[in-house]
Amino acid sequence: MKAIAVMNMKGGVGKTTTVINLAHILSHDYHRRVVVVDCDPQCNTTEFYGVKGDDQINVADLLQNQGESCWIDCVVNISPYLYLLPATTQLWQLDLTAYLQGPPNVMAFRDFLAAVEEDNEVDVVLFDCPPGFTSASIAALSAAKEVIIPLTVDGFAFEGLSKLMPQLESMRKVNPALYVSGVLITQWRNTELVTKAEEELRKCNLPVFAQTIRRTEKVPESTVAKNPVVEYSATSAATKDYRMLAKEIFGEVPDHDETEA
Repeated sequence: MKAIAVMNMKGGVGKTTTVINLAHILSHDYHRRVVVVDCDPQCNTTEFYGVKGDDQINVADLLQNQGESCWIDCVVNISPYLYLLPATTQLWQLDLTAYLQGPPNVMAFRDFLAAVEEDNEVDVVLFDCPPGFTSASIAALSAAKEVIIPLTVDGFAFEGLSKLMPQLESMRKVNPALYVSGVLITQWRNTELVTKAEEELRKCNLPVFAQTIRRTEKVPESTVAKNPVVEYSATSAATKDYRMLAKEIFGEVPDHDETEA
């Protein structure tokens, strides 16, 4: 089972878009069983799926040891093969409480993943992390094995990346198995500034995915339509890029039904 945290200190770089589209490709196209964990108190992923986090077990509940004993009872079934552990705005309060009274159970996701893996019913868990090291993102990095870092190629992004890497290295004291599987260049466009910045990034001592995600208006349109861009616009540049990215990350993914035949 793969457990991947999608993380960056900077907002607006495509973390949620990446999680939603990878989850759709894997679950819808290849019948891989996917759990998406929304760790962001802004609840964008949760709202995208039309779920109200306060109405059922959510991430804040798990961090406060208030989840159900069976992992499947903690998630919402979004579609065949796709499940969501929703976020709630309670996560804002949880971070304040952590400051005043001590941290919540940041090992909660590790326990959750252990239960999922024991049942052998899930192929991929994707953690959609907020910018910054909140209680939920720390919990996600304590449990995940891989980190994907979406990045727009500009000066601010490079500065944010330089601050993120030491923090991730510190997390390896808690989770030695954690590693960066790749930096993902998003909102790519064919300009001199972007291409030069990309060249410099690929010279750094960091893994960078070969596949980039091109900038297209179909991506923000798809978020308004509450539909993954790979479904909303099947021929868009971003759709083609996310499909190639899925192959780069997961290899040539066979249909789950075929592997069980």
